[in-house]
Amino acid sequence: MLLKVLGTVSPHCHKEKNCPGYLVITEDAKLLLDCGNGITRNLKYPEDIQELTIVISHLHRDHYSDIFSIAYDSYVYHNLGLLTNKIKVYIPNPTSKEELLDFQILTNLGKEQYLEVIPYNPQDKLNIGNTYITFSSNPHSIPSYSMKISEQNTALVYSGDTGYVGNTIETFAAGSNLLICESTFLKNQKKTKDYHLYAHEAAQIAKKAQVNELLLTHFWPDIDKNIYLEEAKPIFPNTKIAIENTLIKIK
Repeated sequence: MLLKVLGTVSPHCHKEKNCPGYLVITEDAKLLLDCGNGITRNLKYPEDIQELTIVISHLHRDHYSDIFSIAYDSYVYHNLGLLTNKIKVYIPNPTSKEELLDFQILTNLGKEQYLEVIPYNPQDKLNIGNTYITFSSNPHSIPSYSMKISEQNTALVYSGDTGYVGNTIETFAAGSNLLICESTFLKNQKKTKDYHLYAHEAAQIAKKAQVNELLLTHFWPDIDKNIYLEEAKPIFPNTKIAIENTLIKIK
């Protein structure tokens, strides 16, 4: 299982940094976990969109806005004979009024696209060959889902956006090879609501889940990522920071 980091910050791109996006490559599948602003800058065309499946963690625009670029890309490359199969895009079924507009936008992208948009529910289990995708709900301002990508004896968990109190990641990610976990805040910052994690909270989750490795993500665009690492590493030593265009072998 390979992981390519495409985007790591929110709510906007900053220099070489993009909003959230991770490309996971297994023996059977090519998965894009979230599709935030700017991540298409780090894709290789047309290779990376061939047989691609996109899974969106929740309907906030910093996590899906580049779907519009991929939609038009798919239309152009299909017309050129360079994309045979539609790109599958899994989006969460809306369960609140706040999600309805975004859901309607993503399910009505018009004719200039070559996508198959498929709503999912948190209890669903998706599979592509021997690669499986499962979900777990976490506290956020709208419903947000962690994803577990499993292939034989290897498992990667991506947190999506989550608060700390009531999160399910400790159980969901238990024993996983890698946890990609949001770490929006630093301890000198104040949360107005518990919709995101401090870096030290992400480390505590990784420690309790006993994962092999923690990869911090979802940083403020203009803050040095190493400060997040300094906060998390004393709690969970095998912590790294996600950096755009990095290729990681999951083991």
